[in-house]
Amino acid sequence: MADISLRLPFNGDYPVSFTFGATSDKEEIKKKFSEWGIAGHNGIDYGLPEGTEVVAAANGKVIQLGDNGDFGISVTLEHPWGQSLYAHLKETKVSLNQEVKAGDVIGLSGQTGAAFGKHLHFAIKPINADLNNGYLGFIDPSPYFEKPEEKLVETPESQPTNKPPKSEEQKAEESTPPSESPSGSQPQQQALKPQITVKEVIKEVPVVNQEEVQKQVEEKLQERLKTEQDERRKLANIARAKKKTDNLNRILEFVKEKKVITNDDVRDFLHVSQSTATNYLTELVNRGMLKREGERGGTKYTV
Repeated sequence: MADISLRLPFNGDYPVSFTFGATSDKEEIKKKFSEWGIAGHNGIDYGLPEGTEVVAAANGKVIQLGDNGDFGISVTLEHPWGQSLYAHLKETKVSLNQEVKAGDVIGLSGQTGAAFGKHLHFAIKPINADLNNGYLGFIDPSPYFEKPEEKLVETPESQPTNKPPKSEEQKAEESTPPSESPSGSQPQQQALKPQITVKEVIKEVPVVNQEEVQKQVEEKLQERLKTEQDERRKLANIARAKKKTDNLNRILEFVKEKKVITNDDVRDFLHVSQSTATNYLTELVNRGMLKREGERGGTKYTV
């Protein structure tokens, strides 16, 4: 596998809201993981506000864009080492087969598809990926992000000097006190500037309790994440209800056009799982909007 080198898929500073491999106690998320056949989260979610620019994490070519099932509106890039996926976008900013460079804008973040709030889902899949690794071949992007180089700051004490050593006469002049003026006036005072070393300056800097600072930062971050999660939960409930209503109406129109449909027809039509298609059809039957004929594999539905 070729070396993978990534930059963050956005500019600025946004928190990670769901890590790679993470699981959840929420029933709707556990249900989705079960439908997809994954053991845990197969990407990294970043808390990007809707409309934030999403950029390419590496040089590549656009091989997919637009509606992508539960991933919503997404962009997929092809790289020498594999693919990168940017999901739940509001809109795309590239065209199919377009060559892009790392940092180029490819879309705007949103919450399309099976998204529980506004965020960016970023995932990578290497060439010859192990599709049985529990994450459909996707791997954790975290180890491949470039880390900024640390710059060393040289203090005056550490810098070399090319000044020649002082002579004995120069040393004697520096140590001789100022003499009185010929007119008998007060001794001439030389303006002496205090020499402060780097070490003395450092001693004056107050010591910061890093553990306390880190604790406060983590508390603030947890508060913000909780607020964002609550807001996402509310929006997700609204989005799910709207999506369900839209899909039920689409199924009714589909039946009117086809006259007779099956569970597989609905699954392919809506790009949903077998169980989701069954749930939709069962609800329409219970509401009296569809009729069910036959059992199990031979079940058909009509208006």
